[in-house]
Amino acid sequence: MYALIDGNNFYVSCERVFRPDLNDRPVVVLSNNDGCAIARSNEAKALGIKMGAPWFQIKHLEEEAGLVAPSANFSLYGDMSDRMMSLVAGLGHQQEVYSIDESFIDLAGIRGDMIRRSRLIRQRLLQWTGIPTCIGIGPTKTLAKLANHIAKTAERKPGVYPERFPGHGPDGSIAQICHLGILSDDDKRTLFERTAVTEV
Repeated sequence: MYALIDGNNFYVSCERVFRPDLNDRPVVVLSNNDGCAIARSNEAKALGIKMGAPWFQIKHLEEEAGLVAPSANFSLYGDMSDRMMSLVAGLGHQQEVYSIDESFIDLAGIRGDMIRRSRLIRQRLLQWTGIPTCIGIGPTKTLAKLANHIAKTAERKPGVYPERFPGHGPDGSIAQICHLGILSDDDKRTLFERTAVTEV
């Protein structure tokens, strides 16, 4: 089994740690020279802002929708990534840092309730770094990545995936954490059928 831990809207989340006034507001982080959007909050995504959207095309949303657009601070994001990855390593034996905000963890031989363990890691990450995360668990890295997509989408877009599955915590919700390894074949098929092939 592998887990993929991913920081949600990572650059935006890093900005919000030090600027709580950005919470619940549409935010995009702009690239070098403020050319285009390289990270978007969920609120910005709801406005229809696409990844890579040129700033001149969305600038009008500052006044129309309260859009906030800080310039990228890559030194900050690198430091926050280091803090996040040091905590994520506690989930399993071996860690493969996949990108600035994603990390695979090898769960082979780890005993116990992985949903509960994942929830504790998520809570610790949020408390100690301020970064919200989602965790996907699967028997291959591809399926762990897909499980992470399901966890993130179930939280951000209710109705895309079923809200509940057996074994996913007290409420049965798959939002934030999706463990494909504990689901029946029928339940996995349900999730796969609701996933566009282009998302794989």
